[in-house]
Amino acid sequence: MEERPFGKTGERFSILSFGAQRIVDGHGCSEEQAIRMINHAIDRGIRYFDTAWIYSSGQSEERVGKVARHRRGEMWIATKVWSRTGEEARSQLEESLRRLQTDHVDEWRMHNVYSFEELDKVTAAGGALEAAVRAREQGLIRFISISGHSDPQVQVEALERFPFDSVLCATSVLDHFVLSFVEEFLPVANAKGVAVVGMKVMGLGRLAHVYDKALRYAFGLPLSTVIVGMESMEQLERNLAVAESYEPLTDRERLELFQQVLPLVTPDVAPWKAENWADPVEWKRR
Repeated sequence: MEERPFGKTGERFSILSFGAQRIVDGHGCSEEQAIRMINHAIDRGIRYFDTAWIYSSGQSEERVGKVARHRRGEMWIATKVWSRTGEEARSQLEESLRRLQTDHVDEWRMHNVYSFEELDKVTAAGGALEAAVRAREQGLIRFISISGHSDPQVQVEALERFPFDSVLCATSVLDHFVLSFVEEFLPVANAKGVAVVGMKVMGLGRLAHVYDKALRYAFGLPLSTVIVGMESMEQLERNLAVAESYEPLTDRERLELFQQVLPLVTPDVAPWKAENWADPVEWKRR
C-alpha cells in the first residue's frame, strides 16, 4: 500500500488504517474474529489502529489490547477521551491504558469536539487538554489530537489555540457538499504540517453502492491516512484490495461519483452534519 507521512511526527502510515469501533459484539463481531482481523491487518501492512474509551463500554479497546499485548511494537494506537474535564479525562486515560494492555498510547484524541462551546470546555483551565499535556510529559501519551464531525471551523479554531499533532475529521464524498472539511479545514492543516486522518468515508454504510469509488475518493484527498470501520474479515479484505491497487479517480469518475451521491446529501443520511444527530432534520447551523 502507498504510505504517507503523518504530519511532523516522523511516522509514515499506509493510506488504509483500521477503525476498531465495530469489532464488538454489538456489530456481530466475536472476540475471536476481532483478534484475527487485527492480526491479519498488521500482517498486511496496517499499523494505525483507532479506537475510543467510549466504544461499546470499552470492548473495542479491550480487543485491540488483546493483540497489543503481543504485538505492541508493530502498532500505532490512537484512542479517544470523551470527558471535557481534566480529572475525568485522566481517569478515562488510565482505564484506556488498562484495557489496551500498554503503558502508553501513541495518540490521545479529544473526542467529537463539535462546537465552539465544546472547544472552550476542552481548552479551559482544568480541561481535558491540560490533562493531555500533563500525560504527555509523563510519557503516558506521545501525541495530542482532536476530532470533529460537523463544523470544520471549530477545528480551524482549535489549531489556533493549540498545536495539535493531528486531527481526525469527516471526509466522505457526502461531506464534500456541506460544511466541508476538505474545502475549509484541510488547506489550513496542511499548511501547518498537521497530520489529518479521514473518517466517515463509507457514510455509515450509505455509500455501499459506490464502495470502491468512495474509498478511492478518500484516498485521493491530501490526508495522512484514512480509517475505515470494519466488522468482518470480508470487509477488511475488500478494503485492502482497494488500497493495495489504489489509483486516483479520474476527473470523469469523480464527476460521476458526485452525481450518484448528491441525492443522498440530506441530514438524515449524514446525521453527523445535522443540528441534532438524534433527530437529523436540518443541517448544523453556524
